[in-house]
Amino acid sequence: MKRTVRNLLALTLVLAAGAAAKADEVLLQSAKSGLYVTVVNGTLAASAQDARQAVKLDTVRLEGNKIAFRDVRSGTYVRAGVGQGTMLATGSPHIRSWETFELDRTGRGEVALRSSQNGLYVRAGVGRGSHLAAVSERARDWETFRLVDVRNAGGHQDRPRPGQGNGNGNHNAGQGPDLSSLIGNYRITHVTADNGFLVPLGRELAGRARMSIEGRGNLSATAGCNSISARIAVENGRFQTRSQPMSTKMGCVIRGQSLVENRISQILTEARTVQRDGRIVTLRARNGAELLKLRRM
Repeated sequence: MKRTVRNLLALTLVLAAGAAAKADEVLLQSAKSGLYVTVVNGTLAASAQDARQAVKLDTVRLEGNKIAFRDVRSGTYVRAGVGQGTMLATGSPHIRSWETFELDRTGRGEVALRSSQNGLYVRAGVGRGSHLAAVSERARDWETFRLVDVRNAGGHQDRPRPGQGNGNGNHNAGQGPDLSSLIGNYRITHVTADNGFLVPLGRELAGRARMSIEGRGNLSATAGCNSISARIAVENGRFQTRSQPMSTKMGCVIRGQSLVENRISQILTEARTVQRDGRIVTLRARNGAELLKLRRM
């Protein structure tokens, strides 16, 4: 009976999302720091000084004060249940309880967002990266946001802080590198885990993880155990795998090698864009989330 009720609720939310009137595109801005919400290492964070780096969101009005956010770039919804810290991230294909928020207006044109799943408010100051997570019992300074109309945000031309990057995946796709500029040998430094977080490889794995790109698009990679091969194409920052990644089937001795190698194969099929910043190369998903980081040797 409870399962039936939950299924009906989920279906109701999905139907409501499809029938609801869509508001203008908005940006989320932390009322405390004044920084815009963007994507950092696969999750949302209030870390962009420039509005052009912010994630553009459609607001989907549900019943009462409930709301959902749809990422304009990927067409997916914001979810509040990513990882143990209930981080927020785009990428959900549907609207259910984790994708539903209660919109509380706090005055001065500011709002607080409370997860319908766990009843906690979204905080914009979690960790060094100012990530968004549904972790607060009360709405205070770090739990308040502004919904900034995209049409009114064009005047913010601040330069991003050093090392901040272009978090929402708007990283000059269409003006990015071609295959010829990526030819070479690389160390694999970061790989996304199953929970969507981009994590650095441990010392032992990092010392063995390599990727090579050749002139005809032949790619090879390893974490020190099996050999992965594929053919890729890169044009103006757009990444495409032209052949299914193939891997040898050796048993790996070092813990985590096979997991990393399996993840590399998956990433090669998931990646849609590539960004080069000096010696650092980053593969990104369709929604702009970082999937894999390389450092030229």
